[in-house]
Amino acid sequence: MSEPMVIDLRDPALWQDPYPTWRAAAAQHRTARSPSGEVILLRADDLDVAGADPELVQLGLDALHRLGITDGPFHTWRRLTLAALDGEDHERLRSVVGRSFTPRRVDAIRAAIRAHADKLLATAMAEDSFDLVAAYASPLPLWVICRFLGLPDGIDDEIAAFLVGTEEGFADPMTPDRRGRAESSILALYALVTELIDDRRRSPREDLVTDLVEAQNAGRLSDDELHALVVNIIGGAVGSSRAAIANSALLLLQHRDQAREVRDDPMLMRQAAEECLRHHPPFRSGRRKATAHLERFGLELAPGETVYLARQAANRDPRRWDDPDRFDIHREERRHHSFGYGPHFCLGQALARVDLHEALGAFLVHVDRFDLVDIDPVRLPGVPDEALERLQIAVRS
Repeated sequence: MSEPMVIDLRDPALWQDPYPTWRAAAAQHRTARSPSGEVILLRADDLDVAGADPELVQLGLDALHRLGITDGPFHTWRRLTLAALDGEDHERLRSVVGRSFTPRRVDAIRAAIRAHADKLLATAMAEDSFDLVAAYASPLPLWVICRFLGLPDGIDDEIAAFLVGTEEGFADPMTPDRRGRAESSILALYALVTELIDDRRRSPREDLVTDLVEAQNAGRLSDDELHALVVNIIGGAVGSSRAAIANSALLLLQHRDQAREVRDDPMLMRQAAEECLRHHPPFRSGRRKATAHLERFGLELAPGETVYLARQAANRDPRRWDDPDRFDIHREERRHHSFGYGPHFCLGQALARVDLHEALGAFLVHVDRFDLVDIDPVRLPGVPDEALERLQIAVRS
């Protein structure tokens, strides 16, 4: 076997169309390397190991430090999020949040999600064409998480603007302007969340924020952790679902025969959604670092050495899926890495899947009236999500 391919993870071409690069790298070697020498994992089995290995932990704040963010409000928030923690603190906070994402509570909002999806599409389809990202894939999951948390109506647009700003805090390369927007946005979100928490302390309701306030009152989390978690939940729910809805809609418009199958047989929705998630995962990657000298993936890892988990590559691993680049809603279902694996498996995946099912169900009702205007739509560069910048769709009369 030849030497590992060197892949520039900042290359704009990799953001727009990564799959030829991942395919070539996987054919060449078990792993790849970045120009700085970071190990890049390509195989699904290796991501299984990395996700569950207690000696490979989250980067914590290292990822922000690499971007030059070592202090300030964005740094303060990030250090208290689930993605930055491991061990007992992570287990404790995850347990507190997990109690609120119950199947009963998620299913209770399903009909409302579909009704709002229908409403958003009706508004968008009143025009000759519309941007599916701006008109549908972004506002729908934001509306869902705002209602799930019990946020008041009428502030979704304000929160959306703040979330765009916070995403700048993960952008690579980082610039002073990006950092400034991220920090002002996180402060604005904190102000909004503080009002919400104070309201729930005065007037408890049957919602997630009330659950977290009660957990804080019981001593299961601190006040700082409470505020950071609510901000974390809002941002995490919107970004992943926005990417999943837009990517899935694009795939189904590119495979209309399969789209019509799902439209005509709703029992196919679950497997179709899973194939969409596998084919274009909402998150491009993850990272882990070694806590000691380790032998993993045919390599020796030094303490503190990081590994890049290429979810896009793993989800198209030919060792797990036959003809993995082919989109096939009838494919035998196997575990993919779109929501991670192991202790950091996405807590909100049940709500994200309901979001996706209802969004696609409403969208497919009208699939024969939609035409793609953007044949090769642009993807957002420098952000963790495999997110479309826009997806312009023409509406047939």
